[in-house]
Amino acid sequence: TVRIVMFAELDFSSGTVYVHDSIGTYTWGGNDWLGVGDFGSISSIEEGAEISAYSISLTLSALDATMSSAALTEDYFMRDVTIYMGVLDEDDALIDTPVQVWSGFMDVMTITAGATGGDSIQLSCESELAKFDRASNLKYTHANQQKKDSDDLFFEFLKDIEGVKIKWKSNKSEN
Repeated sequence: TVRIVMFAELDFSSGTVYVHDSIGTYTWGGNDWLGVGDFGSISSIEEGAEISAYSISLTLSALDATMSSAALTEDYFMRDVTIYMGVLDEDDALIDTPVQVWSGFMDVMTITAGATGGDSIQLSCESELAKFDRASNLKYTHANQQKKDSDDLFFEFLKDIEGVKIKWKSNKSEN
């Protein structure tokens, strides 16, 4: 008899959180993974044949005020998320090292307090391919390139060629 357990590694600015959807603490990969039991859940992980961005939702319910306030102030946007799947034996011991089944980044956190279903935090996460759908908001100027890399002079003369008309081929009939 075996049972599946899902692990979530969440890289918040204040530190990485290691949790799983079972009870107790499992140690692997040099980290202690804390169990949230039935209070935590992970939506189904989609996959497909086409290259497309897939998202998942992580939910933590039955919160106390400390967790809710920490979630409101935490810097999470575009930070890494990795999901692993492990297998437990009949004694709830981890059989082998869990395998990575999904990775991406944190996108939107929704906190529901005092609702009929109880207090909860829902974190929507996007796969790495979702970054291709987002604008980078970069300006291709010499000043911005210098902020990124002061040795790179690629855009140094860009301002000098703005609006310049270049004649590529002369037409003999015009001469």
